[in-house]
Amino acid sequence: MGEYETVDGLLDVLNLSKEELQVHQELIDACRQNEQKLIEYHISTQQNIEKLYTILDTMYERMSVLSVAVDDLVNEAESLSLKMLPADKFYRE
Repeated sequence: MGEYETVDGLLDVLNLSKEELQVHQELIDACRQNEQKLIEYHISTQQNIEKLYTILDTMYERMSVLSVAVDDLVNEAESLSLKMLPADKFYRE
């Protein structure tokens, strides 16, 4: 029963009679509706994953810029703190 991917594919494989189809028509209709929902959910999930990748790429770029800015800021702060130290606090040999 692994040869099918859709409700209609399964029905083709099962080769049901008209009477069997009529007996199970409600179930078949429910399965077709669920199949359509699954297709819609799959499309929506794929779109959301693509949006997530875009957001993550943007976050990575911004974090890289922020990291460089923080490094520059730390370097400037260290330089400034050294400049503000009194001359007698420096160790000389």
